[in-house]
Amino acid sequence: MINIFLNDKNSNTNNTNNTNNTNNTNNTVVKREIKDLPDMIVKLIESYIPRQFLVFTNKINYNNFHHLIRKSISNYETFVRDVIRRDNAFVFYKITTENYEKWKKIKNYQYKNLIFNNYIYFAMHYCIENDSNNCRNILLNFNQEQGLCKNQHKKNIVKNIRWKG
Repeated sequence: MINIFLNDKNSNTNNTNNTNNTNNTNNTVVKREIKDLPDMIVKLIESYIPRQFLVFTNKINYNNFHHLIRKSISNYETFVRDVIRRDNAFVFYKITTENYEKWKKIKNYQYKNLIFNNYIYFAMHYCIENDSNNCRNILLNFNQEQGLCKNQHKKNIVKNIRWKG
């Protein structure tokens, strides 16, 4: 079955609770209606939906089509930080699997007024800063598999480049 996440594009924070309740009710009704459709019809409908949108319907589609997301993201580092902020472990695991070796090679990564030895140090720092324990655990597991220290973030050398004057 296809899972569809419907969002009202016209909704904003100024809408009343009554409108939001109506939208939630409509979404629930549509989801229920789709679940009641025969699988053959659902697959037919699914064949007309672009793969870029199917990525977000379930884990199987994400695994199959996640490479399409990277092409459409203009700033990939911002996307990675957003995933960490939201503590989205499933997506972060996929990103880390694909990029761990590249991240080790990125030297002197700058973020705000700090310089990190590599991108992994930065990602660990960012996980701690945003209280993203699921993403942090994924990084710890990758570090452990690579034979890196468990408390690597404590040995991290962060240079503050803010000039006082």
